Amino acid sequence: MQLSLLAQALWAAGSCEVLALLLVLLVRRRWQVFPFFTAYITFQVLDNPVLYSIHRWGGTSVYFWAYWSGALLDLSLQLAVVLELARIVLKPTGTWVRDARKMFILLGIAGAVVAAAITFGLNPVRPTTLENWIEKGNLFAAMLNAQLFVAMALSSTRLGLAWRHHVMRIATGWALWAFVGLFVEGAYSYLGPQWHGVALDNIRIIAYQISTVYWIITLWLPEPKARTISPEMQSYLSGLQQHLNLGLQGISKVERR
Repeated sequence: MQLSLLAQALWAAGSCEVLALLLVLLVRRRWQVFPFFTAYITFQVLDNPVLYSIHRWGGTSVYFWAYWSGALLDLSLQLAVVLELARIVLKPTGTWVRDARKMFILLGIAGAVVAAAITFGLNPVRPTTLENWIEKGNLFAAMLNAQLFVAMALSSTRLGLAWRHHVMRIATGWALWAFVGLFVEGAYSYLGPQWHGVALDNIRIIAYQISTVYWIITLWLPEPKARTISPEMQSYLSGLQQHLNLGLQGISKVERR
């Protein structure tokens, strides 16, 4: 199939952008904090060249299985990135904040159920074709990705947790791309790919490229240092902790009597 000039330009720009982002993650050592995000970007760098090679020199059946295996791996890495962001936000000291894990799991399960119900409850354009079931699967994946992101954001907001600079930047770009992807997959599933399908694809590609450029800039910049407590405040808090410990010991002695 002959690609339009716009499609070729978007493909070339996207390939350069994800490669630049991967270099930023490696050179600035962001991969140490975001290993799954780095793995996802690495997959994006390799996916198209590998599929192109298989399409050109491999058989049709090989390309079919390679494409859908790659799609499954892509979804798995997307969910891993959301869980990685949730782990960093909801485990700021290495251990789960009280009620954070429970709240995130409950909201995530509820979101998955809602995503499944909406996906399979749609009145599809082609209700019996394999292509329609593929579109349903893509819609469910997009909804699950967005729902888990919302679950993480709601959990951190309800618990009053602050987001670190780079986590916030990755999450902002991820939210833009995830919700645009959700809109595109919803339009595909309900209206069919013939309804401005090329325009919808371009919207999703451009949204991802905007997020990629945003990640390149923000992840290259150093993360602002967290505010430190002044020596006076440290002394005050230490004294307060000692008073509380003495009070608890006094209460314990009274109870023993």
